Amino acid sequence: MESSFTPTEELLNCRVTQQKELNKSLPYQEILLTRLSMHVQGKLLENRNNMLRAQGINETLFMALMILDTKESRSIQPSELSAALGSSRTNATRIADELEKQGWIERKESHNDRRCLHLHLTDKGTDFLNSLLPPQHDCLIKLWSALEQEEQKQLEKLMRKLLARLDNIGDCFKK
Repeated sequence: MESSFTPTEELLNCRVTQQKELNKSLPYQEILLTRLSMHVQGKLLENRNNMLRAQGINETLFMALMILDTKESRSIQPSELSAALGSSRTNATRIADELEKQGWIERKESHNDRRCLHLHLTDKGTDFLNSLLPPQHDCLIKLWSALEQEEQKQLEKLMRKLLARLDNIGDCFKK
């Protein structure tokens, strides 16, 4: 079946043929799985970004809103947001600026320490987030319906197994 991965697979097969002519081999299946995983990840990101763009937001802003909405107080310090997003404090400030500009959050001083700032999710932010989720959930269900329920569980198990290896393997090139 023809797919967007076909050109990459064809190039890999050409490489295998070249290596055979030189009496060399290569770890075909491992290369194929790596390239296919990277390709699928790229397509997932592209799909997700297109969906979010159509809703007037990007992934970073969406995740920041989700983090705030998940907090019991619907409030977080900028440094906590930075850590949760895995971004620099400077970038977290830019994110907060954009969220505030949209009216989705407010910056408020802490009741206990006026030097401490908190980012609070506004009602407008909550309403916006709630409008985003149903269409996103529909898209995700449609996407993953390509796999049977048991296949989804099997894929999750395999991905977690591979992730555990990646977490523990470190840098393959270090001795």
